[in-house]
Amino acid sequence: MFEDNDFVCRHMQLTKADIVKVIRDKNITSFDDLQDETNVATICGSCVSDIEDILEEEIAKR
Repeated sequence: MFEDNDFVCRHMQLTKADIVKVIRDKNITSFDDLQDETNVATICGSCVSDIEDILEEEIAKR
Protein backbone atom coordinates (compact mmCIF):
# COMPACT_ATOMS: atom_id res chain seq x y z
CA MET A 1 0.00 0.00 0.00
CA PHE A 2 0.96 3.63 -0.14
CA GLU A 3 2.96 5.59 2.41
CA ASP A 4 1.58 9.02 3.34
CA ASN A 5 3.98 10.92 1.06
CA ASP A 6 3.58 8.62 -1.96
CA PHE A 7 1.79 10.10 -4.95
CA VAL A 8 -1.44 8.25 -5.62
CA CYS A 9 -2.75 10.53 -8.37
CA ARG A 10 0.29 11.77 -10.24
CA HIS A 11 -1.63 14.01 -12.64
CA MET A 12 -3.20 15.97 -9.78
CA GLN A 13 -0.02 15.66 -7.66
CA LEU A 14 -1.98 14.20 -4.74
CA THR A 15 -0.31 12.08 -2.11
CA LYS A 16 -2.05 9.56 0.11
CA ALA A 17 -1.88 12.10 2.95
CA ASP A 18 -3.54 14.76 0.78
CA ILE A 19 -6.37 12.41 -0.12
CA VAL A 20 -6.88 11.19 3.45
CA LYS A 21 -6.98 14.80 4.69
CA VAL A 22 -9.75 15.70 2.25
CA ILE A 23 -11.71 12.54 3.11
CA ARG A 24 -11.51 13.35 6.82
CA ASP A 25 -11.95 17.13 6.64
CA LYS A 26 -14.92 17.00 4.26
CA ASN A 27 -16.39 13.76 5.68
CA ILE A 28 -16.29 12.22 2.19
CA THR A 29 -18.25 8.99 1.77
CA SER A 30 -18.21 8.42 -1.99
CA PHE A 31 -15.71 8.35 -4.82
CA ASP A 32 -17.76 10.93 -6.73
CA ASP A 33 -17.65 13.35 -3.81
CA LEU A 34 -13.90 12.88 -3.48
CA GLN A 35 -13.49 13.45 -7.20
CA ASP A 36 -15.58 16.65 -6.98
CA GLU A 37 -13.35 17.96 -4.18
CA THR A 38 -9.96 17.01 -5.65
CA ASN A 39 -10.33 16.22 -9.37
CA VAL A 40 -8.58 12.94 -8.57
CA ALA A 41 -8.69 10.34 -11.38
CA THR A 42 -10.06 12.81 -13.92
CA ILE A 43 -7.19 12.63 -16.41
CA CYS A 44 -6.06 9.05 -16.98
CA GLY A 45 -8.02 7.11 -14.35
CA SER A 46 -5.19 4.69 -13.56
CA CYS A 47 -5.43 5.51 -9.84
CA VAL A 48 -9.15 4.80 -9.45
CA SER A 49 -8.80 1.45 -7.66
CA ASP A 50 -6.11 2.83 -5.33
CA ILE A 51 -8.26 5.85 -4.50
CA GLU A 52 -11.26 3.59 -3.83
CA ASP A 53 -9.13 1.44 -1.51
CA ILE A 54 -7.99 4.49 0.46
CA LEU A 55 -11.56 5.79 0.70
CA GLU A 56 -12.88 2.41 1.91
CA GLU A 57 -10.08 2.19 4.47
CA GLU A 58 -10.90 5.65 5.83
CA ILE A 59 -14.64 4.98 5.97
CA ALA A 60 -13.98 1.74 7.87
CA LYS A 61 -12.06 3.70 10.52
CA ARG A 62 -15.06 5.85 11.39
